[in-house]
Amino acid sequence: MSIQTPPASRGHRVREFVGAYRTLRNEHGQPVRLSTLALSEPRIAAAALAPLLEHEAVEIFGVACLSTRHRLLAWHVLSRGTRSGTSVSLPDVFVPACLTPRTTALLVAHNHPSGDPAPSADDARLTDRLAHAADVIDIPLLDHVIVGSDGRYYSFREAGLLPARGAGLSRF
Repeated sequence: MSIQTPPASRGHRVREFVGAYRTLRNEHGQPVRLSTLALSEPRIAAAALAPLLEHEAVEIFGVACLSTRHRLLAWHVLSRGTRSGTSVSLPDVFVPACLTPRTTALLVAHNHPSGDPAPSADDARLTDRLAHAADVIDIPLLDHVIVGSDGRYYSFREAGLLPARGAGLSRF
């Protein structure tokens, strides 16, 4: 039995996704270091992610891909917006989470350049949509954190607006 290869003019090309990670660098070209890699509760997550967001002049929305022990595997900046908002879609959040090896949970975060971390109605609607989508694809959304200035933050989990839906969320 032999395998016959179709002529080159027929068929579709097969594509392979190849991704690579690089070290995140600050405005001076230095590697960004986080104080902790285990984002085990909202306060710790906000403190760890704040340096990535708090000094930005526009809204930045990102997703933190986490391991089973809530260790940070990757940080993906999903969108850069304006001083008053940024646009995010569900695939923007979940595709990086699905493509980052060993991701078992995620946490989303964004900043408010005004310094006030109070959520908008749009922030609340997005969080609810993300939580429902996370349930469908079985990757828990641990929290949505909004970073303000001077160490202030807002956690949807702490506010009780993001109920624990999956196993292993007791610390969150």
